[in-house]
Amino acid sequence: MTHTLNSFKLTVDARELTFHTRPGVFSHDGPDPGTLLLLETVLPEIRPHQTVLDLGCGAGILGLAVAGRLTRGEVWLVDSDIRAVRLAEENRRLNRIENAHVELSDITSDLPHIRFDLVISNPPTHSGKEVLSTFVEEAFAVLRPGGKLYLVVNRLLSVRDTLHSVFGNVEQANRKKGFIILRSARPRPRRAGQLTDRPAEAQ
Repeated sequence: MTHTLNSFKLTVDARELTFHTRPGVFSHDGPDPGTLLLLETVLPEIRPHQTVLDLGCGAGILGLAVAGRLTRGEVWLVDSDIRAVRLAEENRRLNRIENAHVELSDITSDLPHIRFDLVISNPPTHSGKEVLSTFVEEAFAVLRPGGKLYLVVNRLLSVRDTLHSVFGNVEQANRKKGFIILRSARPRPRRAGQLTDRPAEAQ
């Protein structure tokens, strides 16, 4: 319904972005502190040529915010909620962002065959361990060797253990006001021909 539309602005790299949101979609009242902390942490890591995935994009705040730095790259925004996908696409058009693709997808299962340099996500922690584990496993699967996953959580649950089990590594990249940014990197192949250092139990 039109009268439920909310909007807010976010300035990234001196560019003012406008976002429309509606009730029922995450960040209806504006970007939450976890999203802003993830953006603050990730922006210095962005390189112009990279391909980035915003996993569980909601209204598109993260993905559209990093798009400006991808002058020779692109960002994909995916969500399983059709309302979120419609809003993200509306916000993409509203801000005239041409190097972003918005897709309805059950995590990564409906994406084209693409390998990403970075996966960024403010996942639905309220959905429990199983959903978070699936987010982590599917992020690993779509990352290039050397690619990184950045995940924001407001409590550790067992996410740290899951990241270490799947990636073989995990570190805290940032922390502020109860929100934690965890980072894991997909190992590069060993010269001996091993395809991945991923622990056997996580495969």
